[in-house]
Amino acid sequence: MVLVTWLAIAGYVLGRFANDAFPTFYLIRPLLGAIPFALLIGLVAAWRLPMQAPLAALFGVGLLTFWGTLTRHWLEAAAGLAVLAVALLVARWRRIAPAPLLRSASNAAVVFVAVFFVSGVVRAYLGAEGPVEPVVATQEATGPNLYLVLLDGYPRRDTLLNDLGIDNAPFEEALADRGFDVYQDVVADRRYTDLTLMTLLTGSLEGVPLDTAPASEVQWEVRRALSQAALPRLAQEAGYEYHVIDSPAGHVTFSAGTHYSGGGLNTLEEYMLTESLLGPMVDAFLPRLPTDSLRAHFDASVDDLRGLVDPEAHRLVLAHLFQPHLPFLWDGDGSPLPVPAAWPGANLYAAQVEVLGITLDDYSAAMAGDLITLNARLLGLVDEIIARDPGAVIVLFSDHGARYSEGLKQTEWYRTFLAARTPDHPALFAADPKPTNILRVLLPTYVTGDPTP
Repeated sequence: MVLVTWLAIAGYVLGRFANDAFPTFYLIRPLLGAIPFALLIGLVAAWRLPMQAPLAALFGVGLLTFWGTLTRHWLEAAAGLAVLAVALLVARWRRIAPAPLLRSASNAAVVFVAVFFVSGVVRAYLGAEGPVEPVVATQEATGPNLYLVLLDGYPRRDTLLNDLGIDNAPFEEALADRGFDVYQDVVADRRYTDLTLMTLLTGSLEGVPLDTAPASEVQWEVRRALSQAALPRLAQEAGYEYHVIDSPAGHVTFSAGTHYSGGGLNTLEEYMLTESLLGPMVDAFLPRLPTDSLRAHFDASVDDLRGLVDPEAHRLVLAHLFQPHLPFLWDGDGSPLPVPAAWPGANLYAAQVEVLGITLDDYSAAMAGDLITLNARLLGLVDEIIARDPGAVIVLFSDHGARYSEGLKQTEWYRTFLAARTPDHPALFAADPKPTNILRVLLPTYVTGDPTP
């Protein structure tokens, strides 16, 4: 019975995995984590209801994994239980023995679990990443290191000032003092992280899905495209090492290059936690656990970036730091914050005030506090890179705007941040400052010497 229970939970994990673009290694922890729950549910079901154990186990798995769905649709769940109760009463009234019915239902439950698991395996296999074609260097690298730091959801200056009442000028002025050009009126070609990454790594809009494309239909294709993107491969052919520091978001974690993961809670696990009975328990007893995990991931990512600073190397580094994307991690004095009050009813990464159920003033105050801590850490990181690698090219940019309101999808969601330190080439992106042009301009300038195809 434990095996049947584990297969039911594993089928759910595989199905959830197959519905979104997640790296294959994300499956390891959830499938292992399912074992203790399978032991508990399976053994209790076999002990208390030996004749109907499969049915009872399936019911227990459903409660565990779909608790969030059931609480949102409790009327439908109550109606289903009412129908089952009426069916049992009718069977009793017609003097139909319940045991054969329950035995048949249990047998059907076993068949359902088997089919559910096999279908999950097939879907996961079909969506798994294939190997990335290796790149052979054809020349010896001579240019500087390129450090691209993606600040997820970092708003543009005018958004902060005009919409949220936050003056970010001191941070931008501090960057300018360190040799950065801070670009204004930057507009991304796409408003979602995976699509902006695709434009960054290809330097083109050709083949990039529109923002309106259903994510469920394009996410696997986008992740494969990120792994095969042409511009990093050009850098590798020119003798550069390609290093990628991953965020905890699985749908933008791809295969190309040498990867560094900060560990902790990833998006697949958070989605399942939100839907399961464990979500309310974590919220009640361990409300800092999810944000503690994200803080640890952020710190590990920064440490990984520091570890890659080497003036003797020739590296293209793409570091994806998952801030100031919600949930905000710090207040103004650097103290850690718990999960948002809307969690687990709302996704941990929900950013819109309409979804979070908070006022714009509350959002602005939280953003202001988070930026105080984040900006200080970024300046410290920049100072360390410059001190150890004076010729470094450093680009700080965001993939989309704050996206704080559903009503601003056509405007604010595209307004992005861009600041770049480009030695010997001031205002390098002045002609057209946007994420799509970052690598497209950097490579011929510093790496290949040839126009980008």
